[in-house]
Amino acid sequence: MEADFRKRLQLIVIISIVLVAARTAYIFYQRHQPLPQKKAETYSTNLDDYVTYPKVYPFDLKSANKEMGGKTVWVRTGNAVPYYRYNAASHTAELSHQAGLLPPLEKFQIKDVILQKTPKKLAEGQVSVVPKPFMAVFDMAGETGTFAAPIGTSVGDDNNFTANDVLFFADPHELYKHWPADVWASIDQHQAKPGMNELQAGFALGTAGDVSSGDYGNRSIEYSNNGNPVKLTFEKNRAVSVEPEKK
Repeated sequence: MEADFRKRLQLIVIISIVLVAARTAYIFYQRHQPLPQKKAETYSTNLDDYVTYPKVYPFDLKSANKEMGGKTVWVRTGNAVPYYRYNAASHTAELSHQAGLLPPLEKFQIKDVILQKTPKKLAEGQVSVVPKPFMAVFDMAGETGTFAAPIGTSVGDDNNFTANDVLFFADPHELYKHWPADVWASIDQHQAKPGMNELQAGFALGTAGDVSSGDYGNRSIEYSNNGNPVKLTFEKNRAVSVEPEKK
């Protein structure tokens, strides 16, 4: 009886020793394994399709000022829309002197919306309906003075606003916060890089450019990039090459 008890006790001790040794060996093994590599940030382009933009719906000058006056906006159509110096005394934009093109995602606050009267000389007795642009008045960071850019036209009683096409009325960084940080870093520096999709490249370089034949995401685009042309070739909506072009 006593002999059986001793055998069982010895067996328990042996099993305990084996378990402790196995646990110690496993811990030692884990500590000497290489650290797991951090996975690169990825996202599905399908998320871009679910982004919705806040919009404005003005129908005349008064409603345009009500909806847009004082709002912070970001340029949506970069390097494509001209802007002009604004003369506060005459309450008009100097349309004969273009100051430049609105940079991609440039941030500014709309101070006022005006209806610019475009002078036009007519022959005696001639009648003409003169198109007049609606202009958003703003200050631009890094530049002195006040400027104005077109956000619509008025012809007779027909008003057509393009503000929703030209501007974002919400921060694109928040609208597309699912994009990786390195992509946003390149966009903010107005630089394109391999791996970008067409939308991201447009945010970085603007929307003006020559487009080759092919479907969206499977074609080449030469972005004017405000006088510094860059050609991107896309496959499956990913840039596979980024090539600076001659001016």
